[in-house]
Amino acid sequence: MRKLLLSALGICAALLMAGQPSRAQSVEEFYRGKTVKFVVGSNTGGSYDTYSRLLTQFMGRHIPGNPTLVVENMPGASGVKSAQYVADIAPKDGTVIGMFNQSMPQRQMFEPEQVHFDLAKFSWIGAMNTSTTVFITWHATGVKTLEDAKKKEVVMGALSATGGNSVYPLLINAFLGTKFKVVLGYQGGNTIQLAMERGEVDGRAAVVWSGLKSGWPHWIAEKKINVLLQTGLTKEADLPDVPLLLDLAKNDEEKAIFRFVSSDSAMGFPVTAPPGIPADRLAALQKAFSDAMKDPEFVRIAAERKLEIEPSTGQDVKKVVEDLISTPKGVIAKIKKGLAEAEAQAAAGPKAKN
Repeated sequence: MRKLLLSALGICAALLMAGQPSRAQSVEEFYRGKTVKFVVGSNTGGSYDTYSRLLTQFMGRHIPGNPTLVVENMPGASGVKSAQYVADIAPKDGTVIGMFNQSMPQRQMFEPEQVHFDLAKFSWIGAMNTSTTVFITWHATGVKTLEDAKKKEVVMGALSATGGNSVYPLLINAFLGTKFKVVLGYQGGNTIQLAMERGEVDGRAAVVWSGLKSGWPHWIAEKKINVLLQTGLTKEADLPDVPLLLDLAKNDEEKAIFRFVSSDSAMGFPVTAPPGIPADRLAALQKAFSDAMKDPEFVRIAAERKLEIEPSTGQDVKKVVEDLISTPKGVIAKIKKGLAEAEAQAAAGPKAKN
C-alpha cells in the first residue's frame, strides 16, 4: 500500500512538473563556453581585417558568458560573399557576427542582381567609425589632383565590377568628367596597393582614410601617395585641401546623387548579425559592442595603432541603412544611367600597365 502511495505521489509530481513552463535560457547561459565566429568580408591585412581583429580581442569580455570570438576572413565580390553568408547561411542564434563593406546598402539599391538580401532586416550591432573614403594615386604618376585626372587616363585597381573600387571611379567619370579606367580582379585592398607600388596601376578608389592611416602610415609620411578626392558627409580634419564630393555638386540632382554615394561614411566598419536573431541576444551584443568601444584598454591600443574610433550604435546604423535603401527611384535611375554611359565608354576595357 505504501509503495502504491509513493508511486502515485511520484506520478502527480511528474505531472505537475510537466505542466510548468520551461525556463528560458539566459543570454549568459547560452554564450558560456561557446565560440562566436566573426566573419570579415575582406582578406587579411586590410583595414576591415585590422579593425575586426581589434574588436574581437575585447567584445567577448563584455558579452554575458564571455564567449571566444574568432575571426574568419571571407573575401569575395567586394564583401557580397560574406554578407550573403551572414544573411542566408549563418545560424540565426547569435553565434555568428561579421563586418563587410560599408557601401553594401548602395549596392543593394543599384545592383539587386548581385545583392540578394535585404540589409534592413539584418541585426545591426554598431559601427566602429565615421569613415571617409578617398581616391588615391601613386606619387610617380603625376596625377596629384582631380583636375589632373580630367586630363589623362588614370588606371585604378579594383576587386570586382560591382564594388566601390570600380563603381565610384565610373560614377565620378560620368558626373565630373574624369578619365579613370578600372582594372578588375585583385583579391583585396592590400593587393591593389602592392600593385600601385609595382606600377601595375595608378591608384585605388574607395579607400577608408582612417584604415589607410593605420595600416599604411609610411605612405602618408613619405608622401608616396596623392589624395584626389574624399567621399563622406564632412571633410577629414587632416585633409582640408582635398575636395569633398558633396561640395562638387552643380545642382540639386547631383547633390542628391552625391549624398547617396557619401552617406555610408556614417557606418564605417559596420558590425552586424544575421536577420532574426533572438532579441535578448541582439541587445546583449549591442551593449557588448558599446562597452568594448569604451573599454580603457581597447581605447589605449586603438590609439597606439592609430586606429580612429568614433562609434555608432546599432540603432543609428539601422537608420542609415533604411535611409539609403529608401532613396527615390529617380535618383537611383540617374546613377545607373551615369554608370551605364561610363561603362559604355570603357567598353574596350583597359589593361594593366606593363
